[in-house]
Amino acid sequence: MAVDYSVQIAAIQAALASGTTSVSYEGKSASYRSFDEMLKVIAYLERQQARANGQPVATVGLASFDRGYHHRGHR
Repeated sequence: MAVDYSVQIAAIQAALASGTTSVSYEGKSASYRSFDEMLKVIAYLERQQARANGQPVATVGLASFDRGYHHRGHR
């Protein structure tokens, strides 16, 4: 049986919409430090929900380039 995060996601979204960082759902409570943290938790829970449902989850990575120049300070 897949875990259902939809109630938790909806509770956090409702808290965001009302301008508060405290959430209560299914007898549980959570307080977040910021709206940014809440958005990150929603994104995390949505990815977990997709995985639980067997849906592919996009992975984001950051590219890094090195042109071979190494800065050692001013001489």
